Amino acid sequence: MKIAGILALAASVLSACGTAHAEKGQWSVSLSPGFAAPVGPVGRFGNQHGNSVHILTGLDYEVEDGYWYGLEIGYSGGHRYQGKLEGEDLDKDGKTDALEFTSDSDTKMLQITPVLKVGGNYTDDLKYAFIVGCGLYSFFRSDGTAILEGTTTNGTSVTGRTLPAGRTSNAYFGLDSGHTLTYGVTSNFDIGLDVRYHIVFMPGGTAGIVVPGLRFSFLFGSGS
Repeated sequence: MKIAGILALAASVLSACGTAHAEKGQWSVSLSPGFAAPVGPVGRFGNQHGNSVHILTGLDYEVEDGYWYGLEIGYSGGHRYQGKLEGEDLDKDGKTDALEFTSDSDTKMLQITPVLKVGGNYTDDLKYAFIVGCGLYSFFRSDGTAILEGTTTNGTSVTGRTLPAGRTSNAYFGLDSGHTLTYGVTSNFDIGLDVRYHIVFMPGGTAGIVVPGLRFSFLFGSGS
């Protein structure tokens, strides 16, 4: 929550220093291809998943000069299920085994987040926006097989042994914060960079996911 508060405050200050690019009543449609990487706080999700290709789409409406309300949908095509195995005692000695694993299964993530964007112009063509939002993060994984690596606490090698990686489907609440920097190619088309930081509250520890990407946005419509 502190991160979202700091970004919102910074956005308010900076927006007072910049000149808004669009007019009140304007719409924006955006597409941001990139990748999603688990970062701190790590938790179980970060310990057991790799990076994934990610795509973000959004529709925004400017309610006042420099202030946008929007709805965004993001999708990660597959975080490979791999990393540190948790909570397993394969040698039945009462101690949790410190093992790692790989698998043939990916976890997909779908986010739906209403957002508030505050921004303006650094120059006539160079624009910025700070983003805060919250919403639903759904995670899906199909059935698969996990392949173990390492030894148990009593020294027994389990490298190559397999365990079932069951199907999962869960949804959690999360926060979205970030920043965009774009350049106006034409009066209604911008290209640039988009960086987001998602905090998802889930069992096994809060997950932090950073999503850098390109940004393409098209402006249309105008208020009276």
